[in-house]
Amino acid sequence: MTSTEPVTEINLTPQELQILSELDSRQFGFLKLNTSEQVKKKDLVLKAVKYLEQMLIQEKNEKDMNDNDPDLCSGQIKQEKETTIDPKTYCKLGHFHLLLENYAQAMSAYKKFFQLKEDYWKDAHFLYGQGLVYFHFNAFQWAIKTFQQLLYVDPSYLRANEVHLRLGLMFKVNNEYDSALKHLTLCLIDASPCTFTKLEGTY
Repeated sequence: MTSTEPVTEINLTPQELQILSELDSRQFGFLKLNTSEQVKKKDLVLKAVKYLEQMLIQEKNEKDMNDNDPDLCSGQIKQEKETTIDPKTYCKLGHFHLLLENYAQAMSAYKKFFQLKEDYWKDAHFLYGQGLVYFHFNAFQWAIKTFQQLLYVDPSYLRANEVHLRLGLMFKVNNEYDSALKHLTLCLIDASPCTFTKLEGTY
């Protein structure tokens, strides 16, 4: 969307905002938005993506106008005039794209969050989402690093079994069999729901 295109106002109801607030990377693999049962929820997530992207475009356009405004010559005045987008907006956008299986867009949004948020490593849902995207693109070195960072920050993370499973599979591909066995065993003894069957985990 360019700045010359007409902007259609998108509004989200309090109920929609509540549903969206509960969605993040933890639902990946469990919430299948591309199934017929989830059409309404997928439409809502698509609407939220448009809403957030529209907000980011508007912010960029305002920033560009401020940069070109001769009346705002002082850096301090310019800073006061600029509005800032919360970095978590990019993280949420990344989660939505991940749930929609738009991996390239998810990576782009997560990367922006990573650049803007100094303490990004404290956000376990971000680390999980980013790790899943790296895993999808077979960027195993980065996925391993991200998932290990997640387990360090939050060893009892809700989707730790998913993390251990993927770490086990990646270590197996890298011929690091001791590490693979360790993580696959940790996945198997975890009773939490998993997107893979126990049989797939033993392979």
